[in-house]
Amino acid sequence: MKKIVLVGLCVAFSGLLMGQSQYKKMDGYVIKGVIEGDYKANKVYLVEEEEIQGKPHIVDSAEVVNNQYTFQGPSVKYPRMYFIKSADPDCLSPITPFFLENGEISIRANADFFLNSTAKGTPNNDIFDFYKFLDQYVTDSIRKVCVLERMLYGEQPYEVENKNFKERGAIAKRRNTEIGIKMVNLYPDQAFAPFVIYWSMRYRLPLEELKALRAKIDPSLNEHPYTKQLEEYIRLAAFSEGSDMPDFTLPDQNGKKIKLSDFRGKYVLIDFWASWCGPCMREMPNIVKLYKECKGKNFEILGVSLDSKKEAWLGAIKKNNMKWPQVSDLEMWSTAPVKLCNVTAIPYTVLIDPQGKVVALDLRGEKLIQKVKEVLGKK
Repeated sequence: MKKIVLVGLCVAFSGLLMGQSQYKKMDGYVIKGVIEGDYKANKVYLVEEEEIQGKPHIVDSAEVVNNQYTFQGPSVKYPRMYFIKSADPDCLSPITPFFLENGEISIRANADFFLNSTAKGTPNNDIFDFYKFLDQYVTDSIRKVCVLERMLYGEQPYEVENKNFKERGAIAKRRNTEIGIKMVNLYPDQAFAPFVIYWSMRYRLPLEELKALRAKIDPSLNEHPYTKQLEEYIRLAAFSEGSDMPDFTLPDQNGKKIKLSDFRGKYVLIDFWASWCGPCMREMPNIVKLYKECKGKNFEILGVSLDSKKEAWLGAIKKNNMKWPQVSDLEMWSTAPVKLCNVTAIPYTVLIDPQGKVVALDLRGEKLIQKVKEVLGKK
């Protein structure tokens, strides 16, 4: 039933677009924004994201007059996700996502919650708006079921409520993925296609399914930054035991550049952690124990911090008595080895052999200590 509803909605949307005149072609873009409610600032910012979920930076600003603003710019080579950022420090959710592309883009947002917004008027924005509509339909349906069951049966025991919560969460993810796949099939020649695959589905689909979905993207998008980012993720997703560990260079606490290849000839444990990560701090005594028991000429640990503040990074090193080499560029998830090793959560470990091949991934506690001792031939 749900598939019939989804197909029907998508066909209806396609028919709606076909019934309208074609999008007006423009050599550049115009953004016309409206802010509903009591906006307590006199400007908004245009924010560029270097890549999907990459580092943002402000590229322009516009005056807000009578709750309206306008941005105008030259021709856009590739439609990409940008944001309108609120200048009001009290705004609860200060960014409005939209696709910057050639044409006239209409954006409407709430003064207190910029995330609750609509962006329309160009192909990728209309497609993204419809995608959000379908996703919200799933969310609203599940919420309706929760309310109905509570009305019918009252509050259930914790075990039942927790089981239902997990099942509904899984249903929501599965349906969201189905919606994304359908949208890619419908609009494979639009930048939305590689965007939604990377943004919403890369962690949910097995590698082979992800590759198959990538193959559906129109060849006209092969050079699009989002397609290339997706291809790089697929390449890194194959990173596994037996893979060659790529080299990287990062500064230590004193600014000295440290290369992973500096340790070639030893077993090396790359430990991804951060001072703000509770599980990392709870795991650190095991790493300290491992280092005490296994340090020597044939083994080393290289800590890679995902901190953004040097004081916090250095404080955690001292507090936890972490005496092995430590590196960080304070770029958090954007640091190079995070991407090279396809790290999606911390703590995370990569054990490599003297030739630089991966021996084990994501081991912790006693399993990690036992594995290191095994490869070192220690008891």
